[in-house]
Amino acid sequence: MSFIVEPGQTVGIVGESGCGKSVTALSIMGLIRQPGKIVGGEIVYHTNGKSINIAKLDPTGKQIRSIRGNEIAMIFQEPMTSLNPVFTVGNQIMESIILHQQFHKRDARERAIQMLDKVGIPLPEQRVDDYPHQLSGGMRQRAMIAMALSCRPSLLIADEPTTALDVTIQAQVLDLMIDLRDEFKTSIIMITHDLGVIAGGGW
Repeated sequence: MSFIVEPGQTVGIVGESGCGKSVTALSIMGLIRQPGKIVGGEIVYHTNGKSINIAKLDPTGKQIRSIRGNEIAMIFQEPMTSLNPVFTVGNQIMESIILHQQFHKRDARERAIQMLDKVGIPLPEQRVDDYPHQLSGGMRQRAMIAMALSCRPSLLIADEPTTALDVTIQAQVLDLMIDLRDEFKTSIIMITHDLGVIAGGGW
């Protein structure tokens, strides 16, 4: 496949289960699991006047780790398995901020609270200390979005971000992503098997 994502643009990737949508997303993130590997093609990321071919980078190397989670972030399909059950939601958001933004712990906590508030989680000052199992499915998905956007990435990859949610919460999450895209000028790759999400999402 071949596609281009412009700054501030949303690109939809639609297809049936097993057709390679998630593998495409994981390739961009440099997260293909062994024995899988990228054997050809290019994944060109333009940043600060430079062009980086992510497909050629060492997936465990310093350069891709400085991009992953910082400049390119991802919302995974199932937040309950993507969030670590033994750490609070706040700690998991703070970890990325401290690593990539060099914030002190107190400032990182403030950013985490701000992001939880931004994604519409009530009482963020309290919820920041909650564990994933204490949140509903919709709130866990919002927490994942807060984590993904905490470093103000230039590209957000959303892999089936509303699959496990009921229709009402699904619409709220999609509206939230559009609002945050417009606020932070973040490009989005929306991966889904649901044509309705693409057609009626207001992208």
